[in-house]
Amino acid sequence: MLDSSTAKRVTVGTFARKGDAEHVLAVTLAAQAQGTWVPRERGQLTLDHYAARWIEDRLNRSGEALRPRVKELYGSYLRLHIGPSLGHLRLADVTTVNVRRWHSQLLADGPGASTAAKCYRLLRAILSTAVEDRLITINPCTIKGAGVEPVTLRSVPTPSQAWVLAAEVQPRFRALVLLAAFVGLRKGELLGLERGHVDLTAGTLTVALQRQQSARGQHLVGPPKTAAGKRTLVLPPDIASELADHLARWTGPGQEALVFPGEKGGPLRTGVLQHEWDRARRRLGLEKVRLHDLRHLAGTMAASTGAGTKELMHRLGHASPQAAQRYQHATRARDSAIAEAMNSLIRLARDGVEWPGNGRHPKPSSADGDRASPQR
Repeated sequence: MLDSSTAKRVTVGTFARKGDAEHVLAVTLAAQAQGTWVPRERGQLTLDHYAARWIEDRLNRSGEALRPRVKELYGSYLRLHIGPSLGHLRLADVTTVNVRRWHSQLLADGPGASTAAKCYRLLRAILSTAVEDRLITINPCTIKGAGVEPVTLRSVPTPSQAWVLAAEVQPRFRALVLLAAFVGLRKGELLGLERGHVDLTAGTLTVALQRQQSARGQHLVGPPKTAAGKRTLVLPPDIASELADHLARWTGPGQEALVFPGEKGGPLRTGVLQHEWDRARRRLGLEKVRLHDLRHLAGTMAASTGAGTKELMHRLGHASPQAAQRYQHATRARDSAIAEAMNSLIRLARDGVEWPGNGRHPKPSSADGDRASPQR
């Protein structure tokens, strides 16, 4: 028969009886007419082979190639959790039954429910592309809810705890902790900050880069996680003052000098930062507080000042590209007001007065009220 997509003749098999051949041919022609037929030759690729190519060719939501760190992560999921059970199978032989069996085994003996959900979503995405490529007719990943990660309730550290943690870490990490807790920067964004990204006159900080580290220790530098991650933020004045002190003491003079360098001036290794963070939180009895939890504190505090959803998305840089188009209209004037209101909470926490976190915030003192707004 003729493959209409390639204009080449293909075989649907060899049969001992003419009736069997005519039946299979009729079924195949009907499937071809409905657009559901896939030549057997196209399904000969193994899942391992196709998935490796998928990772290399995949584009993110912004239409860009996957970041090296994302490729590395997906590769580890395939190597450790998907490939051992399913990787040797031809795409055409990956069925709903063996996907369900693989998923059950992963939940029972694997790395945990959260990683299992991530692996399932990756497998589903790969096989969805295989359907689009007409290598298989249907996606066998049909387990309802398998790609949903369980919600892990984490306690958000208090502002006072953030100040105590900032005081406990080595002085060169103090401003990093404060920026995470009261401005909401991600770890990669903090490590990607350069002197030229900070405007002390305007009291602003621009997130333009992120710096990550691969499993092999290679430093990976690129734009923030999403288009929304590229943003300019007004700093709470007291945090701007802390950052100014840090720049004068720890940051090199050039515009491209890393704000948070390693001890020898090069990029700060994530293992060094994590070791210091672990030491500080253990010493304070705050072992459950992750560095990333400080970012949640920043979002909670900003929300308590009355910041709207779009304004919060702007400050945290946390949205899909489609959402970014809606919230990028947050004005600098409103961002300044949010930063000033947050500063009142920051001062209370620094002075040992616990922030109630009940949706209301204290009125700024006269000293706060007399403070000039940052230049725009």
